[in-house]
Amino acid sequence: IWLEEVKNIPQGSSMARWEISNYFKDYAEDYNTATMPHSKYYDYDKWETEEYNRQKQEAQGEKKGIAISDEFEYREEMKRKAEMKKKKEFDTVKTMMSKDKVEEMKRQARLKAELVNAYRVGDEETRLKLQRRLEPEEK
Repeated sequence: IWLEEVKNIPQGSSMARWEISNYFKDYAEDYNTATMPHSKYYDYDKWETEEYNRQKQEAQGEKKGIAISDEFEYREEMKRKAEMKKKKEFDTVKTMMSKDKVEEMKRQARLKAELVNAYRVGDEETRLKLQRRLEPEEK
């Protein structure tokens, strides 16, 4: 990005190794002496995140006074609906689970861990016993 924006050399252009090395030395010198033309060159991910948040706030500010694009509104609405759906599903599952069921799930997880350990150690007798305990009960 620095090479493209500061030195005006398009990305993907073919250069000799010594040219790339020289440009990298220039970049390193600017970076180490804190003489970059913009702060984004020091931590691009942080700058990009801040820029995204700034644009998002501007879009929300425009929403109050000026109508923003339908596509943006549609995407935001779909995000909200998806979040609400996830939350509802989670709440439903959470209310359906009793304390006993949660304990049973934990017990089965412990048994599975013991089963794996017995298999690794080579304890065939314990492995078969645990495997029978983990099989679903016939009703």
